[in-house]
Amino acid sequence: MSTPAVPEETGHVGSDVRDSVDSYIAFQLAELEGCLPLVGAADQDAVHGARLALRRLRSVLSCYKSVLPDVPGATGRDVRWLARSLGEARDAYVLSQRLALWLDASEAWLSPEALHKAVNQLLASSNAMATRIGTGSRWQGIVKATRQALLPATAHLAAGETDNHPSLLEVVELLQPRWETVQKSLETTQRSLEPDSRHADEAERNEGLHGARKDIKVLRYSVEAVAPVLGPGATAIIQPSMTLQRLLGEQHDSVAGQAWINSLSEMPGVQPLDVEDLQNMEQRRLAETEASLRAALLASPVPEPRRMLLG
Repeated sequence: MSTPAVPEETGHVGSDVRDSVDSYIAFQLAELEGCLPLVGAADQDAVHGARLALRRLRSVLSCYKSVLPDVPGATGRDVRWLARSLGEARDAYVLSQRLALWLDASEAWLSPEALHKAVNQLLASSNAMATRIGTGSRWQGIVKATRQALLPATAHLAAGETDNHPSLLEVVELLQPRWETVQKSLETTQRSLEPDSRHADEAERNEGLHGARKDIKVLRYSVEAVAPVLGPGATAIIQPSMTLQRLLGEQHDSVAGQAWINSLSEMPGVQPLDVEDLQNMEQRRLAETEASLRAALLASPVPEPRRMLLG
């Protein structure tokens, strides 16, 4: 396969790179401003949109920290709080919807009312978290402070002032260690998923898989931010990253689902056999997801940025 050509390092390429990153950041902040008022109305699509925008924003801040303006420590902590809060609300919603489908798919449950009550409480907790986030004033200050910290460059450039314009080579060199981290994570992931693996600590294994997902997200979104400048080579990195990120996310959701199902045994009226049946369903889902993940690790390797983008 021929290596996609990289645009020549002309005088304006560095400006194009910085403009691409700035545009990406500006878009994510605009997404937050559009979604968060709807989050206050417990709009779960808006929760998902806001969470995704924050994931992309934080990935870019992590990868390109050395070429972006500094974000004040308090603002960084606020961004992490918002991401964590939205994540908790979204995870609870996704789990509630999957369990509701399972409950509605069968009439053989021994304690259907207690199970539906538990799932409805999970959904209510998700909606309550979303409402608190969206109706509070904290998020507005976070978006404003982040924009002020990261996007003064546009005004500076309009005034003819100089700014830090990373070259394509610098961008690839920033992406390279992210890819190397992903490769190490995926190697560990592949070993832990082998059928004859005898991992001593299941929690440690699942934490490693979750860490691999985080590593892939940073790489994927960091490449997305400069994809207009990198050209076709960016797609070759993004596409397999998307596949692996999705499967690792499903694996994590299933692990979290099993933990929540275990807690049902402590709820009044829930029959132990119903808990066991739900666990079996979640375990089958987990096994199917991990089988798909093993296949994807072999079929969809993430190419190295230096090789793919520089030739």
